[in-house]
Amino acid sequence: MDVSPIPDSTVGAVVHGAAITPDLDDTTVERLWAALDQHLVLVFRGHRDPSNDELLGFGRRFGHIPKTGLTTGASPDHNEILIISNIVENGRKIGVGDAGWMDWHTDYSFRPRVSRIGFLAAVELPVSGGGQTLFTDMYGVYDSLPADLRRRLHSYRARHALRSGYEETIEESYQGEVSIAGAGPGAAPATTAILPEDGTSTVHPLIARNPRTGRHAVYVNSLNTKRILELDPAASKELLQDLWSHAGSPALTYTHTWEPGDIVMWDQLGTIHAKTAFDPGDRRILRKVVAIFDDPTEPWRAEAAA
Repeated sequence: MDVSPIPDSTVGAVVHGAAITPDLDDTTVERLWAALDQHLVLVFRGHRDPSNDELLGFGRRFGHIPKTGLTTGASPDHNEILIISNIVENGRKIGVGDAGWMDWHTDYSFRPRVSRIGFLAAVELPVSGGGQTLFTDMYGVYDSLPADLRRRLHSYRARHALRSGYEETIEESYQGEVSIAGAGPGAAPATTAILPEDGTSTVHPLIARNPRTGRHAVYVNSLNTKRILELDPAASKELLQDLWSHAGSPALTYTHTWEPGDIVMWDQLGTIHAKTAFDPGDRRILRKVVAIFDDPTEPWRAEAAA
């Protein structure tokens, strides 16, 4: 297995010679963890296209893969796999998303158990180009801020909510699986059950901490972060817009142009991602799997647990 940094980018590396399989040995898994810690985004090439079971098994080597909770847009046989697509068949979309710009976000920020790692596998790509996925380093954003602002951000919490229009596609029986109480200051004890509707809105500290590396990231995104609780609405909006302005900064961003068979694995805690537009007459299909934190409080601890 070879890991090569992407030229002229501070984010991203290409991995050749790795099998996308649940049968990875522990040494290879740790090598991939270390590469992800360093590069934040890994692009796998030169592998055999995995089945749904193999993709899920590979993802599970890096954490718990919850069901999506979607009644439409997920794989019919594997609800854990989200289908990203603009294609309509028999009058019904086969996945979620469209051909337009997809704003900056990190998956499941609106749930108590946030995403740790994302996996995207290319199935069918727009023939005329477009549909690139962009990744911005939010650890780098944190490091670039003035020290006094960083200190202030550690005292803030933000509300995250699923963008409107998707709530009706969430099946309530799945919400309990992916939602656990106890995430962040003032949250209910971890033994308290969360109601199904709580799976689409929650509160997190503004600063996350990677439990493997100890690095801090600004945990906000323009798609799902709605309000900083400790500030009045005007001040909250001003600060969030200032933090969102770093998204897409060339020095902190990698733009992935998809190739057939690509699988991209990325750090969801310390990056946000977006999608560029493409011709709506073209077809685009990707498979997505998301690994979440086992402990909902883990990303918000000031220090590593003893």
